[in-house]
Amino acid sequence: MRPFRFGVTLYPVMDSRAEWLDRVRRVEASGFSIVTVTDHFHNSGGVWSSLVAAYDAAPSLRVGTLVLNNDFWNPSILAREAITTDVLTNGSLELGVGAGWDDPDYAAAGIEKRPPGIRIERLGEALRILRLALSGEPVHLDGAHYRVDGGEPWPRPAQRRVPLVVGGGGRRVLRLAAREADVVSVHRNLEHGVAASWVEERRGDRRLDAGVSERIAWIREAAGERFPELELHALILKVAITEDRESAAAELGRSNGLSAEDVLASPHYLVGTVDGIAGELRERRERWGISYWTLAGGQDPELLAPVVERLAGT
Repeated sequence: MRPFRFGVTLYPVMDSRAEWLDRVRRVEASGFSIVTVTDHFHNSGGVWSSLVAAYDAAPSLRVGTLVLNNDFWNPSILAREAITTDVLTNGSLELGVGAGWDDPDYAAAGIEKRPPGIRIERLGEALRILRLALSGEPVHLDGAHYRVDGGEPWPRPAQRRVPLVVGGGGRRVLRLAAREADVVSVHRNLEHGVAASWVEERRGDRRLDAGVSERIAWIREAAGERFPELELHALILKVAITEDRESAAAELGRSNGLSAEDVLASPHYLVGTVDGIAGELRERRERWGISYWTLAGGQDPELLAPVVERLAGT
């Protein structure tokens, strides 16, 4: 069983260098081991400069993307940026890439959002290109979506193997992640938006934890013998440290039309005392194998710090 580790996702939008460095140092001071950035147009700025600055501010932290939209990045150019960032952060990069889902992002980028099957096929080819390039090998691929002739060997990153993080909520993308990634992130299916994803999770009045068990089964089946090598990850959308779980859960769920029971069954919420939350995370690791948890953007990392102190590395 893998030891726990915890990260925080930050939105790389800032008014000054000092503001950004202060936010990253607060993550480090709260005991987390990795800071990641998002790739949404409405709350994200530049990725690579933010990560290098984050490492300079808090070199004990690993840095990463959670996650890039593959449709916005040519994989060869992405590999070049990732290699340089890994070198400049002394081998601290974890590269998260997804198939994309957010309609406003596509509108802002002026890029057509293709059907899910095509986007996932493109992601699969991109991951093959990235794996070759990040290992320093020449890249040759004549695919349906990318034709790349890399010629000479690539510059090498600082790490022998830069971890690839891939995830989602649909069966096709999770099966792809199980075959190709180092870290598989288990989420809701966001293809039709955030609100629709919660409706889908609750279809037939099923408990919200049932969808997680189903997705873990897909990953296990697709990974086969390599399943024990995978690190499983999930986002923590909201945290409430409280003695009154029911009331706090009802309040957290209201904005998404979720009941207190829904919130308490979902892996993406943590509600209760520090002792209770620590115990719940241990139970989730035992049940699903999820050992890597990221606090979603917009939350105070200090809120979860007592839990992180108790569990990180155990």
